[in-house]
Amino acid sequence: MRKGFTLIEMVVVLAVVAILAAILVPTVAKHIEDAKISRAYNEVQVIGASIASLYKDTGFWPYTNANGPSGGVNRVLSDPIHVATGYDGAVLGSNNWATLTPVKPLYDYLFYNNPDNDTGALNANQPGQDYPTSGEYAWRGPYIDEEIMDDPWGYSYVINSRYYPGNAVISEAAKRGHRVYVLTAGSNKVWETPFSDGITRPADAIGGDDIGLTLYTNKE
Repeated sequence: MRKGFTLIEMVVVLAVVAILAAILVPTVAKHIEDAKISRAYNEVQVIGASIASLYKDTGFWPYTNANGPSGGVNRVLSDPIHVATGYDGAVLGSNNWATLTPVKPLYDYLFYNNPDNDTGALNANQPGQDYPTSGEYAWRGPYIDEEIMDDPWGYSYVINSRYYPGNAVISEAAKRGHRVYVLTAGSNKVWETPFSDGITRPADAIGGDDIGLTLYTNKE
C-alpha cells in the first residue's frame, strides 16, 4: 500500500508548479499594473471635473486668494505628505513638480472651503478670506469624496497652479502659452514632464509614463 509520493513525483509536481508560476506571474503583474494605470487616468478626470465645478460655482481656480502666501501658490497637492521626488534631469523643470514652493493642499479647495493662507477644516468658511458660502458665487462643496487623494502608486497628484490666470506668483504675460495639468509621475515615480517658464506648448507635453489631464490652456 502506497503511503506517499515518490521523490520523482514530488520533483515533477514542483517543476509543473514552477512552470505555471513563471507563465502566470508576469501576466498577473501586467494586469495589476494596467489596472493601476486605468485608475490613474480615471482619477485625473475626477479631479479635473471637480475643479471645473469649483470654478463654475466660485469663479476661482485653485491657486489661493489674495490672503494666501504671495497671493498664490506654485503647486497644489492632492497629498501634501507623499510627493514623488524622482525627476528626469534631461527634462527642463521636471524637478519643479516635486519641489517648487509655495504649495497648498487640494483639499483646501475641494474638500474644505479654505483657499486662504491657512489650511484644513479648522479655519474654513472665514468671511472675507475664503469663498463665500451663500449667494451666486458660493462654495458648494465638498467636490471630492475624501480629503486625501493618492495615485495608485501611493503618491500625490500635482497641479502646476502657477500658470492659472489670476495667480499672482507670476505675471499674466509670463503665463502665455503654458498649460495647467493635474499630473502623476506614474509607475516609475519619476517626473518626466516639463514645468518651466521657458517651455510652452506644444513642447510642454506630458512625457514618459506620467499620466495627466490638461485643466487650462493659456493663450499664446
